[in-house]
Amino acid sequence: MVKIKILINKLFFLWCVIFIALLTLGMNKKENNEDGKIFKNICVEQVNIGNLTINEAKKSILKSYYPKPIYLKYNDKRWCIEPKDIRLDYNIDRSIEEAYKYTREEDKLENIKKMFNLSFKESYNINLHASYDEVKLSSIIDKICKEINVGVKQATIEIKETGQIITTESKEGIEVDIIKLKENIYDMIDKKDIKEINLPINIIKPKISTEAVKSINTILGQYSTSFNDSTSRGSNIHVAGKSTSDILIMPGEIFSYNKSTGARTWSNGYKPAKVIVGGKYVNGEGGGVCQVSTTIYNAALLAGMEIKEVHNHTFPSRYAPRGKDAAVSYGYTDFKFKNTYSHPIYIKNIVNNGAITSKIYGCRQDREKIYIRTEEKYSKDKIQVKTYRIYLDEENNKIRDELVAESKYKIK
Repeated sequence: MVKIKILINKLFFLWCVIFIALLTLGMNKKENNEDGKIFKNICVEQVNIGNLTINEAKKSILKSYYPKPIYLKYNDKRWCIEPKDIRLDYNIDRSIEEAYKYTREEDKLENIKKMFNLSFKESYNINLHASYDEVKLSSIIDKICKEINVGVKQATIEIKETGQIITTESKEGIEVDIIKLKENIYDMIDKKDIKEINLPINIIKPKISTEAVKSINTILGQYSTSFNDSTSRGSNIHVAGKSTSDILIMPGEIFSYNKSTGARTWSNGYKPAKVIVGGKYVNGEGGGVCQVSTTIYNAALLAGMEIKEVHNHTFPSRYAPRGKDAAVSYGYTDFKFKNTYSHPIYIKNIVNNGAITSKIYGCRQDREKIYIRTEEKYSKDKIQVKTYRIYLDEENNKIRDELVAESKYKIK
């Protein structure tokens, strides 16, 4: 029994030596890329090209894999991207060359191992690696998008000084989802499985809808102050009043006085006028803008706005009661409020005949009965004022109140 096993092992060893010798002999045979054949059981994309010449292998692969046109569709429109337009190439020649050289490397022993595995074990598969011109593809996609994309149209509102409300309707926008489209194309090219693509479209909803602007139908709060119209200060009030007027504030948005007016400089239309600096009146650019912020502040209080930032003057103002002023200084102190309603509001300032009136329009559903009460406390050279907002029901009974601001003034 032992002798038989030894004999079998010797025969197997002898057979392996003969097989290796034959392989080595075959490898030493002079071949070229035109006439030589690819070793058996070598595949490209699972297409078996073993025992085929390079030309035969290419014909075999091209039956299943070749660059096809990419068709894009949207409604009744159709576009074709030809392979040559984007230089689409599956690099078949490169993969066939790799297959041909797989058993023809310089390391002969390694080649013998590969041949042995291919002869008795599993096949060897080589994947095609697609390439294309990304810049050209993007350019073609951009041109197609221009034919389809429609910009979103926001609804608008304009309120005249007479109170007339003019609105325009919103319109949804259409936009090709370029990221998703490119991902689809890249995936098809990578898998060598070209199919027609329905263009992925995003519907862009307007931020300001028709329903939103049409909900503005009443005055929620208004306030007026007077001034000398024939002075530089009066001129500044006109400029600041205009820059903070006709502003739509959506639900949850915050109005910033300084952001609306910008810097109070000569280039922005402001003139030198009296301002308070260090507790003293001096000439400075933009004097008078605090009267505009104060007027809007009082309208905002009566409209039920959430006051986010407000500051009082060093001395009591001549144009507003104590506790009801809003001092501003660009880059330092601001006046801000937030629209906490579920509907938008609209600021309208009217400046003429030595008076400025600020009106805050909104939805009738949001209107509340409000009045403002202040409490004053004197201490030596100062006046401390607490400002409360009182909410009433239909019978003028107090529902609730809230402390809005605490002010401190110097007594001259």
